[in-house]
Amino acid sequence: MKKIIRFLTFNGVFFIPAIILSVMLWNGYNDSISEGKLKPDDISRLYTFDEGNRVISITYDHVPTTQTTASIYDTKTDQKLRSWTSGSYSFDEMWSTIQGNQLLLASKSPTEDLEIHTYYPNDDRKELVNKRLTIPSFLNSNTYQWNGRLIFSGGSEGTALILGELEDGRFLLHNLNEEDLPARPARIEPVMNTFNGQTRIPIFEVTLKNDQKAFVSAISDDKDHLSVYVADEEDQFPIMGDAVEKQMQRDIGREQEMAVDVEWEYPNRARLVKADGELGKVVPTPEPVYQTKVYQLNDEEVLITGSTEEDDAKGKLTGFIYNHNTGKAASVDPIFNSLSFKYLEDSGLSFHKNLESTSLYYAYNNRSTGVYNMDSKKMNEWTAADIVAMENADPSHEKSFNSFKGYILEGGALVLNWVIWIVIPLLLLAVVFILPPIFRIIRRKKLSEGETMTAEIIEIEETGSYLNEQPVVTIQLRFIHEGERIEKTVKTVVSYVQMPRPGQQILIHYHQKKQKVTLLKEGDEIRKTQPEMINGAVLQKVESYGMVGRGHVVLLTFEDNRKSYPIPAVQAPGFAFKEGEKADLMRINGQLKMVAYGDEIMNRSGKDVTVTGTVLRAQTFPIALHDQTPVLLDLTISSSGKSVQRTVSQFIPSHITVEPGTTIQIQTKQEDLDKELALANEKQGSATITSVSFIGVVGNLPLATIHADRNGIQYEIKQTIDPITGVMPGDECWIAYNERTHQALIIKYASI
Repeated sequence: MKKIIRFLTFNGVFFIPAIILSVMLWNGYNDSISEGKLKPDDISRLYTFDEGNRVISITYDHVPTTQTTASIYDTKTDQKLRSWTSGSYSFDEMWSTIQGNQLLLASKSPTEDLEIHTYYPNDDRKELVNKRLTIPSFLNSNTYQWNGRLIFSGGSEGTALILGELEDGRFLLHNLNEEDLPARPARIEPVMNTFNGQTRIPIFEVTLKNDQKAFVSAISDDKDHLSVYVADEEDQFPIMGDAVEKQMQRDIGREQEMAVDVEWEYPNRARLVKADGELGKVVPTPEPVYQTKVYQLNDEEVLITGSTEEDDAKGKLTGFIYNHNTGKAASVDPIFNSLSFKYLEDSGLSFHKNLESTSLYYAYNNRSTGVYNMDSKKMNEWTAADIVAMENADPSHEKSFNSFKGYILEGGALVLNWVIWIVIPLLLLAVVFILPPIFRIIRRKKLSEGETMTAEIIEIEETGSYLNEQPVVTIQLRFIHEGERIEKTVKTVVSYVQMPRPGQQILIHYHQKKQKVTLLKEGDEIRKTQPEMINGAVLQKVESYGMVGRGHVVLLTFEDNRKSYPIPAVQAPGFAFKEGEKADLMRINGQLKMVAYGDEIMNRSGKDVTVTGTVLRAQTFPIALHDQTPVLLDLTISSSGKSVQRTVSQFIPSHITVEPGTTIQIQTKQEDLDKELALANEKQGSATITSVSFIGVVGNLPLATIHADRNGIQYEIKQTIDPITGVMPGDECWIAYNERTHQALIIKYASI
C-alpha cells in the first residue's frame, strides 16, 4: 500500500494530461461519428451492375486534398461490402461502361493520367490501366463512347500522341508515333459526326508536323491494329470521306450493317443512315418517337428514346432498343418512369447493355441508377437516399469498439498526444508493479527447465561498459555435464566490492537443449530434475497408426500399479511388440520414455551410459501421437576421441523443430558403445543381409542379431537398428567388419 501511495505522490501528475486528452478524444470521436455519416449531397455518381445485385457510389472530398471514395453495396441485403479511397484529379469527371459482368470506371489521377478501375461482382476492384496515358485537358474533352467502348485521346512523356481503347474488359494503347506516317503526329481531334452513328467506324483526324492530314480509326481490328489513311496535302475529310470509310471498313473488319442518326428537322426522328452517308427511312419502332436521342449500346443495338408526341411538352418519355441485324425494336419504357425529357440533354445520363444480356442499365449522375430486365419486365432503381440509408446503417457509423479503433488508427495530433500521455503512466505502472513479477515468473520458469550445477571461473574480463555505475564483465566458465567437459562464456554486471575471481566455484543453471548457461543469484529456487523409474511395467495394448518408411507406428499402453503409461513407438519390420511382456520406463521432465523392453534386455548387465549425438540430417513424418512426432535422424556420436555415424528415430514433441546441429541424448551400454566405436574404424564394404532376429528394445530402438554375407563370408552384427529404415533379408547394406572376429556393424542402411 505504501508503495502505491508513494508512486501516486511522485508520478500522479502524469495522469492529469492523460485524463484531459481522453475527454477531448472521446468528444472528437463522437463528432466524427456524426460528421462521418453520409448525406445525399456527398454522392457524386451512382452506378449499378451484376444484374442489379451491386451498386457503386462515388464521393469526392476536396479537403484537405482531392480524394475519391468508391463504395460497393449488396442490394439484396442492403449492406455496404467494401470501400476504396484514392487520390483524384480536382475536377469530378468520370466515364463508365459495363463490359461483360464488370463495371469499368475511367477518371483522371492526381498526376492527370488516365485511371481505369474494374469492379467485379465478387466485391473486388483492380486497376486496369498500368501504362502512362496523360489526358491533356479535361477528361470529358478527350473521351468518347462508341458501341459500348470507351476511347481516349491523349499523350505520354515526350511528344507521342496516344489512343486508348477500352473494349471487352481490355485496355489497348496505340502510340501514333509508331504508325506508318510521313511525319510525326502533332494534333488529334475527332472527325465530326463519326462518333454519333453517322458512320460505321469512328475516326480521328491527325495533323502531322508537316501540316499534312491523316485519318486514324478510333477502334482496332482483331489483331489490335488501327487503320490509317494518309491524305493528300489539299484533301479534307468531306472530300475523301467515303474513301476513308471504305478503307477502314476493309482494314478493321467490323462493319455495321447500318447506322442510326437523328434528322435535323422537326420533329427530330431517328433515321437509318444509308451507305452513302445520307439519312434514309425512319427507324421502324412499334410506336413513333419524336425529339429523339440515340444512345449506341453495342455493335448491333442502339437505344432510341424521346417523346411520344411531336411536342415533347405534350408527350411522355418512351424508348426502344433497336437491333441493326434483326431489324426489330423492343420497348423499354419502364426504365424511363423516373426520368423526364429534359434529362436526355444532360451528358450525365448514360445507358449500357451487353449484346448477349437482357439487362439495360442506366446511371444519372448522383440522382439515381437502375436496371431493366427485358425478359421479366422488372425494373429496379436506387437513389442517393437509398445509398445513404445503406451507408449509415454500416457499423462503422455507430459507436462501437471497432469504430473507435478506426478513429484511433486514422491518427492526427490529438490522437498522437493522447497515446503519448497514456503510454507514459502505463510504462511507469509497468516498471513499478507489473514487469518485476513478470520477470520473476519468466526467470523461475526458465530455471525450472534445466539443471543446477557447479562451474569453475576460468577467466573474467571487463567489457568497458557500465550499468548503474557497475562494470559489465564477461566470465568464462568450465563445468562437466554427463562426463563431457564444457566451456561457456556469459556476460553479467558485478560489483567492485564482490568481484569474482578465476578459480572460484559458482552455481550456474545449464539448459542442455538450448546449450545456454545462466548465473544463479540470491533468491533463485532451483531443483535438479531426477528421472522417475517405472520398472517392470506390463504391456496391455498395442494400437496401430499406419506406416512410416518400413516401420509400423504403434501406441503402446503399459500398466503398473493400476496406472496406464502410453508410449508411442515404431515397430521394425520383422519385430512385434507383444501384450503381456514387460518394460522399464522412465519419466523425466514430464515425458515418458521406454528404457528397455523384453526380459533379456531388462536383465542385461553392464554400465548404462547416455551419449550425445549431433544431428546431421532430420526427416519429420506427418503423424502425431500424444503430441509427439516420429523423426528420422542421422547423428554423429563421439566418445573418447572417436566418432561414429548412426541412423536413429525418436518421438519428439511436435512443437520442437530438430535442425542440423541439434544435440540428442542416446541411451546405450558402455560395452556396446565401445564395440561400435572400435568396429567403425575397421574395413568397410557392402554386404547382403541373410537373417535378422530380434532380442528386445533398447530405448526405442530394437536390438537385433543380424547375419550378413560378404564375398561368401558370414559376419555377425549385433546392434540396435532404426525401425523406420529397418533391416530385412536380401538388403544390401554398407558395413564395417573385422575379418578376424567376423564381427560387423551396419554403417548405412539399404534404403538410405
